[in-house]
Amino acid sequence: MLKNIDEILEVEGVDMLFIGPYDLSQSLGVPGDVKNPRVIEQMEFIVNKAKGKNKIIGTFIDSLEGLKRWKKAGVQYLSYSVDVGIFLEACRTIVAKR
Repeated sequence: MLKNIDEILEVEGVDMLFIGPYDLSQSLGVPGDVKNPRVIEQMEFIVNKAKGKNKIIGTFIDSLEGLKRWKKAGVQYLSYSVDVGIFLEACRTIVAKR
């Protein structure tokens, strides 16, 4: 995992790294707690390592707060939510407007 980040970044042909924050939270023993300081710290560590090697870095975000945070940190590929989450959010918005 993170102990191999330097070796991973040296693999020829690897142009981008994608951080799965939920997967990372599981690995760090805080499943689903993607705002946990340990998760944030490790994500920042990965982002900085990747930027140092001129690699594109991506991650999953599920809030506008996350979008702003990780874009500011230098993450270039931001995957927002999932289809079910986007649909649920749209439904809630419709119901709230009734």
